[in-house]
Amino acid sequence: MIYLSDIKPSTEIDTSQLPDLSSYLQTIQSAVSAHTYEKQEGSPGLGDDTETLSLVQDMAKQMVSDELKYVIDIGIGGSNLGAKAVYDALHGYFDTLDPERTPRLLFADTNDPEYLSQLIRFLKQKVHKPQEIIINVISKSGGTTETITNAEVVLSALSHLDIKDRVVVTTEKTSPMGHAVEKRGFRFLPHPNVGGRYSILSTVGLFPLACVGVDIEALRSGAVAARENGLAGGVENSIALRSARTLFAHLLKGYIIHDTFFFHPELESLGKWYRQLTGESLGKEQDLDGKTVFAGMTPTVSVGSTDLHSMAQLYLGGPRNKITTFVSSAKSDSVRTPAEFVFDGLVSNITDRPIHEIMSAILEGTKVAYTKQKLPYMHIELDAIDEHSIGAFMQMRMIEMMLLARMMNINAFDQPHVEIYKKEVKRILAE
Repeated sequence: MIYLSDIKPSTEIDTSQLPDLSSYLQTIQSAVSAHTYEKQEGSPGLGDDTETLSLVQDMAKQMVSDELKYVIDIGIGGSNLGAKAVYDALHGYFDTLDPERTPRLLFADTNDPEYLSQLIRFLKQKVHKPQEIIINVISKSGGTTETITNAEVVLSALSHLDIKDRVVVTTEKTSPMGHAVEKRGFRFLPHPNVGGRYSILSTVGLFPLACVGVDIEALRSGAVAARENGLAGGVENSIALRSARTLFAHLLKGYIIHDTFFFHPELESLGKWYRQLTGESLGKEQDLDGKTVFAGMTPTVSVGSTDLHSMAQLYLGGPRNKITTFVSSAKSDSVRTPAEFVFDGLVSNITDRPIHEIMSAILEGTKVAYTKQKLPYMHIELDAIDEHSIGAFMQMRMIEMMLLARMMNINAFDQPHVEIYKKEVKRILAE
């Protein structure tokens, strides 16, 4: 599970001025109970949606065998950031240290020509039989330029193989891509009526993760636990509500940047997932009343202890416009520093010490420094870096974002301004 272990300086938050969210919490609970996703607030219901789980497990059973080596996840934004966050936390950060481990999850989420050139070369060298690969294409709208481009490039690179049966497309059934799936005879998974950034617990995130051995039921159970805490825990116990209220209170005071500071580098992609969740949910020109507000809170991602040697000077000595959430876990291992040092005497008190004790001291020292500088922060602790805790963290953040957006009186679920660049891209390509 996850714990919000520390908020400072808590005495400076005037909670009496914060909006009452009790009716909105009931709205979310009602939408979750419906399991229809007619309301966007229903996405937390994905955690125990048995139909979705059955669809994913059945498809994975058809597609996965001992011969499977690679799953190519082709999507962008909400279509792939959630799956990448989970995969990197469990495996991806260490892939270069374990090159023989399979199956692996690879992400085609950019139209960068150099990356695609390398990917084509890799696929032609490594994939010799259809059973060795799954091509997973995800686009809710079915017309995303980047996704369609990459799908065509990958399919062309493997055209010497009969891979029609190895392609799975996740989209809305009535989308342009949905019609193409029927025409081409590809496998199909339905994309629910849930925005991409809230879709990790749907077919979008669960299918590719299931194919590479991630325990998706543990991911879901963690999410359900966080949902119950977030919607029924009350102000004192709900982590999502406490975090949302803290962020909103500081936003009112000019803290317009929220830095998530992970003290486990394998969680950096989780930070990028949360970055999209925040950016698209809170960055709005108009509020729910149609008033022009240009609202938002800028999300940043830091990694400890690496970024203490690149950003700490700014954080500790720069503008007072940032609130930080430190994220750590009880994860530890048996690695210790040696009893005898080559560089003897250069640093005191680190001889024959567990490495996790040193990392813990760095985190605690950082928190003390923030406190001395009167910088606001929260500290979230995970039981472990595993599927259950990651699922809980992601669901907590999604509920937090709904609550924070409601306090800001904005729509947490639309992203109208993303369409501006998409239309311009298609116009330029048509010239």
